[in-house]
Amino acid sequence: MAALNADTRLIMTILFVGVVSGANVFFYAQYGSNFPYTHLAHGVLFGLITVGAILIMKAVNDLFLNDYIEQGLLDRRIEAYWKLKTKEEQQRKRMQDSLKTFQTDFNTTRVPEISTYNNDNELGAEFLASLQ
Repeated sequence: MAALNADTRLIMTILFVGVVSGANVFFYAQYGSNFPYTHLAHGVLFGLITVGAILIMKAVNDLFLNDYIEQGLLDRRIEAYWKLKTKEEQQRKRMQDSLKTFQTDFNTTRVPEISTYNNDNELGAEFLASLQ
């Protein structure tokens, strides 16, 4: 699961091993005492069952669940990307429509021509007229 950071994955792993070990203790307490073996054999059998159960659960997770979760996360990222692109395209169209409304060309810059006048009022009027 790429979306989870390392600390979260470590905690989830510890909890997972604890749950599997607890379930193994319960089932071994119910059914394991009927086996006619020595204490050492019971300890080895209990350890193998615990490790085996953890490995089986890990294999099931890696083969089936992990791909499903990764696909879901990937689909969510792709959907967010296309929503962002759609929003940007809508913003660009709104800007173009707004510029067309005010009769301004898109992506062009216009430098107003200002002729030199002796009178400052005529220069200001010429500058304001060139902006329109």
